[in-house]
Amino acid sequence: MNTVPAWIQPWINCNKLRESIDKKGGDGSRSSKTTDKLNSDVIDLLKIELNPANGWVFKPEHRIPCSRGDLFKVDIAIYKENRLVAVLLLKSIQKSYNKNRHNYANTLSGEVERIKSNIRQNVGTSIITIDWLPHEVPSGEGSEMTNPPDTSSSESMWNEIIPILNKDESFVSFNKIRFTYNNDVITNIRSDKKGKKEEVDYGIGKLVKSIRRLEHA
Repeated sequence: MNTVPAWIQPWINCNKLRESIDKKGGDGSRSSKTTDKLNSDVIDLLKIELNPANGWVFKPEHRIPCSRGDLFKVDIAIYKENRLVAVLLLKSIQKSYNKNRHNYANTLSGEVERIKSNIRQNVGTSIITIDWLPHEVPSGEGSEMTNPPDTSSSESMWNEIIPILNKDESFVSFNKIRFTYNNDVITNIRSDKKGKKEEVDYGIGKLVKSIRRLEHA
């Protein structure tokens, strides 16, 4: 029996709900129900690492001040003792990724800038992004091997700037959870165009480490 890593289960649940909505004539990719389900499942996992009994509070679809003098709705805001400790920005990729891959990366960078550049109100607020990105996704009548841009330089830049700009212990963590999904079976085996297979890291370890780091941020 295939054991699904806990941090991939939210994507599976979201994907199945999307497919169910699509079959009923709706648009599962744009449905608030899939967004709510993803947020709820992620909050359940966050509670394992950050115990609510110790004062941790999780607010989905929460609006926070941004650097443009407006409010910005984040997927999940994490509070402790009324302090905004972190925000989570989530993206669940299910189909047709490559043609928009740089748009996704631009959105990621822009959202971080919008939050962290508000140095008056978001001081001490860390940002953790989670992109669930299968190695292969449906595209048109066929499928495509996903090819995400390298955003590690942007992540490093922010983590060098934050101590200077914000003078605090907050951080930015970009996380891509990579996996292969086939007939309800999850593996960490990736195949290239020639059929060569290789084992790759899910990317979950870095994510969990970042979440646990919030205890000391």
